[in-house]
Amino acid sequence: MLKNQIRKSLFEQGLALSNRAVQENNKEIQKRVIDNFELSLMKNILMYFPFRQEIEVNLLSEELKKFSNEIYMPKLLSNRKMVFNKFVEGQNLTKNNYGILESDSEVYLEPIKFDVMFIPFVGVDLNGFRLGYGGGYFDRALSNIDHHKEKPLVIGLGYEYQLLDADFGEPHDLRYNKVVTENRIHIFN
Repeated sequence: MLKNQIRKSLFEQGLALSNRAVQENNKEIQKRVIDNFELSLMKNILMYFPFRQEIEVNLLSEELKKFSNEIYMPKLLSNRKMVFNKFVEGQNLTKNNYGILESDSEVYLEPIKFDVMFIPFVGVDLNGFRLGYGGGYFDRALSNIDHHKEKPLVIGLGYEYQLLDADFGEPHDLRYNKVVTENRIHIFN
C-alpha cells in the first residue's frame, strides 16, 4: 500500500473517533508518559503544538513545568528546513504556512543535544518507522542523529490504530525508539 493511501485511511479512522474517545485517549497517553518516564532527569525536551488529530500534550507540559526542563518546539525556517527553538511560557506564537503554531524565539538547539524528543505521527510501521504528513521535515531535520553514539530518545505519541502491521519504512524515515499509545508502550530496537 502506498504511503498516501495509508495516510488517507488513518485520517479517516481518526475522524471516526468520538470527541469523548479522543479526550480519554489523549489523557491516557499523556498519563502513561508521566508514569513511565523519568521526566525530571530530562533537561532538553522537544515537544510540539498539536495539529489536526495529533495527541495533545497539555498534561505532559504541566508536568514538565515542575522541573528545570528546557522545552523546544519545531519551527520551519523555509519550505524545506525545520529547526527547534526554545519555548518560553507567555511568548508570542505565530502560525506557519500550514497553520501550526510556532515560537518566535531565536534560541535554537541542535537535535543531538536533546535528551528526549516527543514527535507526533500519522502512522508507524512494524519496525518503528514514522509516517508523517509527507513533507519530510522531521526526516531531514533529524537525519544525522543516528550517526552519533549519544543520541536523544525519540518517542512517538499516538493511537493504537496508527501502529500498522506493515513494512513501509524507508532509509530516510525517522525511526522511533518508543511509541506510547492508549494501550501500551511499544519499544523498537
